Amino acid sequence: MAPSTIAVMKDIIAVQSSPSTTIVHVPAETRKRKREAKLVSRPCHPGPFELHSEGVPDEHYAEALYCMLRKCRRLVVVVGAGISVGAGIPDFRSSTGLFQTVKDDFKLKGSGQAMFDSSVYKDAATTSMFHSMVNTLHTLSQEAKVTKFHKMLSQLSTEKRLLRLYTQNVDCLEISLSGLETAVPLPVKAPWPKTIQLHGGLQKMVCAKCGWMAPFDPTVFQVDRIPECNECRELDSVREVVGKRTQGVGRLRPRIVLYNEFNPDGEAIGKVTSSDLKARPDGMLVVGTSLKVPGVRRIVKEMSAAVHAANGMVVWVNEIDPPAAKMFENCFDLMLRGDCQEIPSILERWEKSKTEPKGTPSTKQKKSESAVDIVSSITSRAISENDRKITDVFKVKKNAVGRVKSVNLEK
Repeated sequence: MAPSTIAVMKDIIAVQSSPSTTIVHVPAETRKRKREAKLVSRPCHPGPFELHSEGVPDEHYAEALYCMLRKCRRLVVVVGAGISVGAGIPDFRSSTGLFQTVKDDFKLKGSGQAMFDSSVYKDAATTSMFHSMVNTLHTLSQEAKVTKFHKMLSQLSTEKRLLRLYTQNVDCLEISLSGLETAVPLPVKAPWPKTIQLHGGLQKMVCAKCGWMAPFDPTVFQVDRIPECNECRELDSVREVVGKRTQGVGRLRPRIVLYNEFNPDGEAIGKVTSSDLKARPDGMLVVGTSLKVPGVRRIVKEMSAAVHAANGMVVWVNEIDPPAAKMFENCFDLMLRGDCQEIPSILERWEKSKTEPKGTPSTKQKKSESAVDIVSSITSRAISENDRKITDVFKVKKNAVGRVKSVNLEK
């Protein structure tokens, strides 16, 4: 017998002979069993269900939505312009959205989406129109008040249920609330803020050359040319004084990401999403977005797979149905059609309907008590009229608390 085997056997004998040691034999099935994730209440079918502003919510979706928002611990929320419509800020793609109004206001031949393309800086006329539109949007954002849905997101973060909020909005309403702060620029390494601005925001302006940033100033963008960066100009002046070659002056622009241009936070966003996927999110809300941007589509697709792997639920909330793309097949477990501002009130009404105070009679009890009153009325009338036939017909049995157990009809 090998020396190593003899040593192992001696150790086993020593453990078994020790009076203070108890050997517990655990069945193999128990040792291999893994703890399964707790399933969230799910609707009988994904819908779509219509959101209503009054009455008791439809139990087919209300219970599932309530359970997800009240029980999940690692929620991921992806939002678009639809959540800010209630604050007076138009969305992009609807018939009354920014793309259509910009097209009408500036008499554009093509889509208003051209005003959100990087090519706006190639022409003085389009630059002027872009600055006018950005200033209008900034004014709307400054005057807007956060909505009920924004406040609900803040509450989820305060309750430690929100893993991450990915927003496509540039109005910055989300980051004005407690628990939904962001960082500009977005750091490449953790820790990361709760809110990730996928397309930047109108709270900052930046120099395209040196990266200097400052709070957005609408007065700077009143001309048809791109304003110069004061930081670059001062640096060039210093270099000229000391006899060095000037490096040129950069141009200022709003720190938002336009179509067909590089996202300065792109690398950091990739790091955040990778980290969140590893964190095993247990629920996801996709609200107020049509999912037209490829990068956002990819985030939703990958996050939904991670949520389903954790036995979580993915919910779609919008005025329209989700895209009929193959990549989104079986992606959404619940689809709600309507205004997302109804969600907080639906949760409140559902919770209220399920938490009636003790002693408050239920609907069935009220019906039973009504039946007792009717029968008692008939019986008393029959006695007063000395008509025993009716009293022979109705025999009412009551329990100790006065509820009807049965009403027998005799022939």
